[in-house]
Amino acid sequence: MRDLPKPAVPANGHRPAAPSETIASLLPEGCRNGATLWIDGGWNMAADRAGFTSVSPRDGAHLFDLGLAGAQDVDRAVAAARKAFPAWRDMDGAARAAILRRVAEAVAERADDFAVLETLDAGRAGRDTQHSAVRAAAMFQFFAGMADKIRGKTVPVAGGRTTLVEYEPCGVIAAVTPWNYPLGNAVTKLAPILACGNCVVLKPAELTPLTTLLLADLMAQAGLPAGVVNILTGDGATGAALAAHPGIDKVSFTGSTATGRRIAQAAAANLKGCVLELGGKSPLIVFEDADLDRAADAAVFTTFMNEGQTCTSCNRVLVAASVRDRFTRLCEERLAALRIGDPMDLDTQIGAIVSPGQVARITRLTETATPRQIELPNFRPVEGGCYFRPMIIDITDSNAPFLRDEVFGPVMTIQDFGSDAEAYVLANQTEYGLAASVWTGSIARAETARRVIEAGVVWINCVNTLSYGTPVSGHKTSGMGSEYGLEAIDQYMRIKTTVQMYGAWSSPFCSN
Repeated sequence: MRDLPKPAVPANGHRPAAPSETIASLLPEGCRNGATLWIDGGWNMAADRAGFTSVSPRDGAHLFDLGLAGAQDVDRAVAAARKAFPAWRDMDGAARAAILRRVAEAVAERADDFAVLETLDAGRAGRDTQHSAVRAAAMFQFFAGMADKIRGKTVPVAGGRTTLVEYEPCGVIAAVTPWNYPLGNAVTKLAPILACGNCVVLKPAELTPLTTLLLADLMAQAGLPAGVVNILTGDGATGAALAAHPGIDKVSFTGSTATGRRIAQAAAANLKGCVLELGGKSPLIVFEDADLDRAADAAVFTTFMNEGQTCTSCNRVLVAASVRDRFTRLCEERLAALRIGDPMDLDTQIGAIVSPGQVARITRLTETATPRQIELPNFRPVEGGCYFRPMIIDITDSNAPFLRDEVFGPVMTIQDFGSDAEAYVLANQTEYGLAASVWTGSIARAETARRVIEAGVVWINCVNTLSYGTPVSGHKTSGMGSEYGLEAIDQYMRIKTTVQMYGAWSSPFCSN
């Protein structure tokens, strides 16, 4: 990943680029001064000229001025998508696949630029964002391979007729993405939606929209027809207007459970279906027969990766009472060794929290906690940025708010259990059911855990190993529908049944 110029004036006297200048050099030329709404193949200002500013959580620096899409802009974007839909739907699947493969190649070529944009915009550690574009490109390639393989079937029925079952695209999809993995979340929506032949209006999170703007430009350069993808920068009101719009056929949302409920309610007014990937409060269970060193590695990784801002983070650690003290010490040692601070430094492992508001929320949820006293010699936050000191909390009160609510920050809780049955009760003692990680040396115990834990993804002796070829489905209030894998294709297709008679049809009401 390219490094930002240092603030000191170099020997030649030229002023180094500010973050805003760096951002401007990476984004399309037409995308300036609030013209950040990509509608029908062109950059537009918001109809009412409303706007907002992107600020870097790294150091509080101004990054970019963005347009704030309103109801008129939503109408324009939906109309553009509806106009483009027939031709995109009817395009040969191999031709759609070729376009998506060109998009994949363009994303991979600009991987460094995506990394800089995402690190400055979201505060994610640069060593992580380096891989975001590579994964995004691979996801486009994966779903491009599906575009020409969607096929129907015939159903055997009584003689004289044929029943044909076809899968066709839903139409125009509203996609609303969160701020924690900006590029990855956008591509998770776009790749299967487009492969199926749908058009889309996508609203990225207002805190982290910049990578999506570059992606829109690259898709156009790759030959994606105007109107097939439309991007609206905006806030929660923009997303609500999009979800409730009568011209939208389905809504795909990733984010908090509270917002997901509101999205589903808005969509229900027009009887639209939803794909919802929502919150989690996932357990990591460590039995006494586990490899404690590897389990501690996993617990620290899943809790603190991406600054704890990951929905599938298994940060609610449940450990057998007999090994709790030893396991806790191992986690403390690993946390103390982590490098925390400037996300643009490629040695940094934990970067910035996405916004001052998120720092305040984490602080509020943990204000009653007494974290373990751990020296963090490598905690070096950048002045003016959004940082939170990572913590490990011993649980004595099972009703603590940070056990019930999704903290979405670098906070690990450790709670012990006395029996396997108690471990499973504690694991399922939450409204969420997104993921779980189980550490044991027993095959029988692993098999039992897999069956009784209420979660869409269960990792056995591993954690956060997600493949774009494997479905992820939330149970309970963690969502509905699936993302990734062949199952993602099913979310954006609808079924049509055609029955054709070969002989003369006669009404059962008539005697002849």
